[in-house]
Amino acid sequence: MKKILIVEDDESIADSLKEMLENKAYIVEVSYSKKETLEKLNEYIDLILLDIQLPDGNGIDLCKEIKEKYEMPIIF
Repeated sequence: MKKILIVEDDESIADSLKEMLENKAYIVEVSYSKKETLEKLNEYIDLILLDIQLPDGNGIDLCKEIKEKYEMPIIF
């Protein structure tokens, strides 16, 4: 099964996306901040759905950080 990481600070949006993707048989993790996302990247992730505005940074900078160390697709 493919694993997707949702990075979204709005809980209702994150919950809706998680439910929809789980109904399509994906394994889904949710992260609500830049810090939490960086901690979860030690796990294997097939795809990241990344919000641009996060409470402790922005998605564009986080994307650059991720791409420096990992090779995984990211969708904004």
